[in-house]
Formats: sequence, structure tokens, C-alpha cells
Amino acid sequence: MSLRIVISAGEVSGDRHLSKAVAALKAEQPDCQLRGMAGRECEQAGAELLVDCYRSGATMGFAEIFKSLSKIISSFRVMSKLIREWKPDVVVLTDYPDFNMRLAKVAHRAGCKVVYFIPPKAWAWRPGRVELIKRYVTQVAAIFPFEKKFYADRGYSRVTYVGNPLGENITSESVDRSNTLLMLPGSRKFEVELILPPMLRVFERIRRDRPALRGRIIAAPNMSTETLGTLVRANVSADTVESLSWTHGDALEEMRHARAGILKSGTCNLEGAVAGLPFVSVYSGSWVSKVITWALVRLKEYSPVNIMRSGTVREVFGVRIDEDDLERAVIQILDDGVGRDSSIAGLAEVRAMLTGFDIPAGMKREGTSAERLAYVITSVAQGENDARVNERQGAENA
Repeated sequence: MSLRIVISAGEVSGDRHLSKAVAALKAEQPDCQLRGMAGRECEQAGAELLVDCYRSGATMGFAEIFKSLSKIISSFRVMSKLIREWKPDVVVLTDYPDFNMRLAKVAHRAGCKVVYFIPPKAWAWRPGRVELIKRYVTQVAAIFPFEKKFYADRGYSRVTYVGNPLGENITSESVDRSNTLLMLPGSRKFEVELILPPMLRVFERIRRDRPALRGRIIAAPNMSTETLGTLVRANVSADTVESLSWTHGDALEEMRHARAGILKSGTCNLEGAVAGLPFVSVYSGSWVSKVITWALVRLKEYSPVNIMRSGTVREVFGVRIDEDDLERAVIQILDDGVGRDSSIAGLAEVRAMLTGFDIPAGMKREGTSAERLAYVITSVAQGENDARVNERQGAENA
């Protein structure tokens, strides 16, 4: 009987990373069944979606979660029922920690093995979650090199550093960079509405002294062109609109050819490092988010590249983004000089850190990060697969 695998990825980035492992699993075991919560990329790779995360997930921020609470609760009920009734061989959780840690508890109580890919950032805040991982998670598949030691120091050794998926996109070839400022405002509608307007206004201000500068917005797959167009026209002049373009294309490829960027803090910051793109990291959230973050988060820097290497990029965060500060930071990396050179050198160091990985025990080749993750999933699943097959066959015969 084929493997049964439940997947749970609640955001666009998680869907993208997990989809490659889904494809690797289907290539290795074409008859394996994957069901659960993810997005279009996992679906295209061969998973059956019971919950579309583009519609029911993709929520971040303490105040914002309450606005989407009914969808989150509904999604959790669907996923919990799937685990209890379908009896999967393994449950694969990807990022989305508050939702997925609760789902790990459900899976554990249902007698299921649990693999957590991109585990909760307990090293940044709420370290008590390590105890929950010890209790409910069979194996962690980490994407940062320091996570293995972090968990080991706290008594949890079942961590495999499968490597960062973005590390495989690093190339040594030189590229010509156009006179373009790239803007990535995020994948969540509320984020885009908060972050894109100050990005646009700062671009307009910078362009007054640099009329040849072009602006390009990279939109997430779930963001409509109409929404973007409305935000652009509401925040800059018609002349500036003429110098702007936007796309739902390959962000990494766009980053390889742009002069500089303004990127929402998150996974795209690591893509910026991979592409060698000098950028400023920005974020804007509610007052509630700011107060809770200030009280609970132990980090002094929030961009993933700064967590890996302190001071690599400038961060401009706030309930309202300081546009004067953002303009100064962008000019420093846009124009030739010490600021731009320092940013490029720091990003190169982060890029080198992203190339490492561990080969899972028993795997006979290096493989890609997705193949290493697929191997971890299969190994954990087959640890109890024979028992689960017998249990399912007995239930079906009855």
C-alpha cells in the first residue's frame, strides 16, 4: 500500500519550498498520496488540496490574525479531521508555527509521526516551543545552519540540516544590472497596503534627482494586477507611473538584474542575498504587533540576512515607515560608494552560509535540499509504515 502523507503549509513561501519536496516524493514513489493544506505549487507538484492556503492561510501579525480567525479555525478543523480519519504515515508541517504546532499535537495524539520542515524560530522568541517540539515532533528538517546546535543545546537531537533551498540558486556568473529599483511589498494584502505606498513615494522622491531610474514591483502570485494598479495610481504622479512596471514573474531572476531593492522583511531577503542585490529591508505592522514584538522577541535585528550576519542590510521598520530614513538608506546602496560596497560584501558572506547542508543518515547521495527533505520524510514515514498498513487493511476489511 502506498504511503499516505499529510502536508500543512499555510503561506506562499512555505508552499513554494515544500512543492519541490512533493515533486521529489512523487518522482521517487509515484503512488504515494499527499493531501492537506498548501497552495498552487504543491498542487501542481502532485498534492491534493483540502485547504488552499492562498485563501485560508497567509495571515501574519497579532492583530491581523483576529480578522481571519474564522478561516483559520475552519482550516484547522479540516486538517485535524483529515489526520484522525485518513491515518497518514507521516504529517509534514512547514513553517506557519502557531497553526502547525497545534496540528503537531493533534497528529501526535492520533499516533502519527511528524516531520517539521522550517521549524518555529524558537531561537528568536518563545523558546518554550522547544519543549513542544520535543513532545510532538518526530524529526525537524532545518534550513538554517545554526538551528541544529540550538536544538541540541536544549536536549533535542533529531534535527537534520537539509540545507536552504535558496542556496541551490547561487551562481558565480556576472550579470549586467539595469538602472532599476526593485520593490517587493509582500504576499499578504494587508502588508501590501501598508508597505507598498511608502515604497512608491520614496521611489518618486529619489527619481527627482535621478530621472533615468526605473521602478519595478514584484507581486506575489495571489496579488491581483488591479489591486497593484490602484495602489500605484493613488500614491504617485502620472509621470512616475510611466516609469513603473509590475509583474508576477520570477523574483530571484529580477533581483539578479536590478540595481537595488526595497524588500519586505522575510524570505525574499534571502533571495536578495542569493542574487547579490543590495537592498533595504522594511516592515510595517499594527501597534499591537509592535508592542508584543518589543516585549517578546529577543532579536535586535529582524531581516533573515541580519540574523545570519549582523548589520548586512539596513532595516526600516515601524507602524509607519519613516520615508526620510528609507530614502537615505536606499540612496546609500543605489549610488556607488562605501555603503553599496559594504552591502555587496556582506551579502556575499550570507550567500556562502547558504550553501551548506547535512546528508541524512542512510542517503547514498547528496541530492538537492528537496530530495534530502523527501528522504527524511520517507524515512520517518516508513519507520511505522508496516504497522499502519496492517492497521488500515484491518479497518478496511472490517
